[in-house]
Amino acid sequence: MRRSNNKNENDTYQYDNVLGEPIDQKELKRSSKRRSNRSNQEQKPKRKKKKGFLKKLVFILLALVAIFLIYFNYIFSKTQKASLQTDNEALGITRSSTFGITNLVFYGLDSEEGIGSRSDTIMIITIDNRNGKIKLSSIVRDSYVDIPGYGMDKINHAYAYGGPQLALATLNSNFDLDVRYFATVNFESMPKIIDALGGLDLYLTAAEANEIPGLEGKPDGIYHLTGPQALDFSRIRKIDTDFERSRRQRDVMTGIIDKIFSQTPLSYPKVMNEIMPLVTTNLPSYKILGLGTTMLLRQTKHIEQARFPLASLSNGENIDGVYYYVFDIEENKKILDSYIYNDIPLLTDEEE
Repeated sequence: MRRSNNKNENDTYQYDNVLGEPIDQKELKRSSKRRSNRSNQEQKPKRKKKKGFLKKLVFILLALVAIFLIYFNYIFSKTQKASLQTDNEALGITRSSTFGITNLVFYGLDSEEGIGSRSDTIMIITIDNRNGKIKLSSIVRDSYVDIPGYGMDKINHAYAYGGPQLALATLNSNFDLDVRYFATVNFESMPKIIDALGGLDLYLTAAEANEIPGLEGKPDGIYHLTGPQALDFSRIRKIDTDFERSRRQRDVMTGIIDKIFSQTPLSYPKVMNEIMPLVTTNLPSYKILGLGTTMLLRQTKHIEQARFPLASLSNGENIDGVYYYVFDIEENKKILDSYIYNDIPLLTDEEE
């Protein structure tokens, strides 16, 4: 009699397809459960090992980040710190800050020429993270402005009268800016900074080259300048105008920024260690690190140059026997505001 392969509702047996022998379903389930438990027990040590490895990896990464931050904070702490009053009134600020725009002003002091602490160079450095660019805006040093507490005078006198505090207040109040930070370098230190970066490659006219020791008689072209040569280049006066001199200073500053960006990450500690002690600033270490990191990550390498007040809205005048650069302050304020905060390009030859 043939055995039926169909099972009843209460039947707990199933026939093996190969041997045709009945299999106890309950025993089959117990056997399957035992195998599953053994498999889970074998996988648990592997999972524990994996979790342990990930924890160690995270710990190592956090430790490296901490060491990096501590080391760079140590390097940036080598800058000569200046303490300023930071309220808006003390800084001459009457406007609100603009998101994504950070301004700081660079002052170059040229003690060699016997002018004490007058700022021979005044340059607004705008870090525009909204548009991925840096803007260098020179302020003509002979600009006729109102220095708080001193009246109308050349803007570069403000630093001599009251240091960076008064210099910032003068810049902000006359041009309606929100500059809170500054960096000052004595020009005598510039060669050390440039040599620490490996020198600069700059375009020189034949007339400019003729003013630099070692390049006399050379034609127009790009030349590799050492620190002392770059300083001589930025100081050239007698061959043209003060406007061209400010352009040369911007060329040097642009070259320095380009050189910093071209450094390999491994070289940053050495370079910064040499440069930072030569700089006086009120920028906190965390702010320097934050700005630098943001620019590197976003690859902010596009640099624009401009000069204010605009030549088309200014003219030189002798007042009581002294030369001043007199300008239409309201129109210049509007154009500078549009250029820095709204990224509206200049339509004149002041943009270079």
